[in-house]
Amino acid sequence: MSREDRNPAITAHMATYISVRRHELGMSLQQVADRCGSSKAHIWALERRQSKNPTLWLILALCDALNCSLNSLLGTDVSQPIYSEQEMALIDAHRRIFHRRLTPNSIWPARSGINGDTPMLD
Repeated sequence: MSREDRNPAITAHMATYISVRRHELGMSLQQVADRCGSSKAHIWALERRQSKNPTLWLILALCDALNCSLNSLLGTDVSQPIYSEQEMALIDAHRRIFHRRLTPNSIWPARSGINGDTPMLD
């Protein structure tokens, strides 16, 4: 059973990039596989877009093996998150609720003593 490709644009870019970069470096599939601790068949499947969701560890190992940045391999700037409209609405709601000016007492009310009249000191 094949897993759904969650980001076809990245998968397509990675496939092309791995193949082109491997050839630029004069490396065989086996050499890339050996350098990143994977199998030749798995690297071949990545180049053919048949392996759609590689692990983070394999992606980082590919960056090392192909001497490239993560941004280059994925074809996108990974330093900034990409949020959906729903996620942005949730973030905005969170900010409206929790980013209003709070005083220390509204966050941590003073703890009272045993009989409730004397604040306890830590």
